[in-house]
Amino acid sequence: MNKNYDVVITGGGAVGAACAYFLSREKDLKVALVDFKKPGNASRASAGGLWAIGESVGLGCGVIFFKTLSKQMNEAKENGGELPPLRPHQLPDFFFDFALTSNNMFPSLHEELREKHNIDFKFEETGLKFVMYDEHDRAYADQIASGIPHLSDQVKWLNADELREEEPYVTPEAIGAMNFTCDHQVSPFLLIDSYTEAARQNGVDLYLNTMVTGVETQGNRVVGVRTDKGTISCNTMINAGGAWASQLCEWATGHTIPVYPVKGQIVLSEKLPKIMRGCISTSDCYIAQKDNGEVLIGSTTEEKGYDTTNTLPELKGLAQGASKCLPILKEMNIKRTWAGLRPGTRDEIPILGPMDGIEGYINACGHFRTGILCSAITGTLINEIVRGKETTLDLKPFLYDPKRFEDLEPPFYG
Repeated sequence: MNKNYDVVITGGGAVGAACAYFLSREKDLKVALVDFKKPGNASRASAGGLWAIGESVGLGCGVIFFKTLSKQMNEAKENGGELPPLRPHQLPDFFFDFALTSNNMFPSLHEELREKHNIDFKFEETGLKFVMYDEHDRAYADQIASGIPHLSDQVKWLNADELREEEPYVTPEAIGAMNFTCDHQVSPFLLIDSYTEAARQNGVDLYLNTMVTGVETQGNRVVGVRTDKGTISCNTMINAGGAWASQLCEWATGHTIPVYPVKGQIVLSEKLPKIMRGCISTSDCYIAQKDNGEVLIGSTTEEKGYDTTNTLPELKGLAQGASKCLPILKEMNIKRTWAGLRPGTRDEIPILGPMDGIEGYINACGHFRTGILCSAITGTLINEIVRGKETTLDLKPFLYDPKRFEDLEPPFYG
């Protein structure tokens, strides 16, 4: 290729595309985005939920926190013992700040991309309701609320009647809901396309269908990215490789980072009339109706390596969970199913920023379930790092440090 860039971004998912866009807005850097759509890229496992609070307290992927809990509860019932205490899967306060800051950027970002670039990623203000079926769900929701008192203005409690007024198709078995009023949704595919097209309009060179095969270094500095179409020289490489980020890091630095694939299976319905006013999470699944009428049901959370096959028991469980909440879905036709690979980390926190011992290398990976949601703030932070500016948020909790992961086992999801 014999081309030289200030920045080369490896990976064109939500995070990589966002980095390309935010770096391109001042139009003073020469930027390239290199992407190859491998089977299972994480955006395929996304509902497009901007669930800043929901994800931070573990509700964005319904089945995550209830999988172990349900097993414990069933064992306790069978043995006649007391039910175990309910402990929400809540992430640290700094992650709340990270997620909420990104979430708050989307209304203006949506307007900016429409006005300046004539592209629309379908931002919808929907809220996210955790639908409760019994006293155990209610106790869990109460514990969540007690852990986020500073966000009480973003939480709206709905009793059974109020829930059915807002969501008429929800089962009459539901006793109410906990509604996060600031948690909305976008089209994940259109968001990535929007970032990418806006970056292209701003002068970013796109190397699509181009596979990264290695990284060129001189001493302790990255100087280029090898691809199946030739080497691209650069001053800085950004690793936005999703579930494949560890390999990119090893090529660049000689060390791996603890980013690994976490499989998520999805069920998508045919186009339906409007049956949902907002997004829903339950103890079984999450449900989101998109602007074209399709209903997306997700998602499993499985450590199966790079396997992207669909499995009947898991798909059946998702469909049953959705129809339990919305009985009208029992009559739906399934349009398609698929699986994506989320980039997991042991602490479920992204890995961002430079690494000791190597110049010209920046991590932007490990977002697990929040790549869509946190793409905006990640693009902002990476842009600030590249330009040597003070970062909008404290970067320290997100930096790679082996001590950060000491004594932490990868969360096991089955």
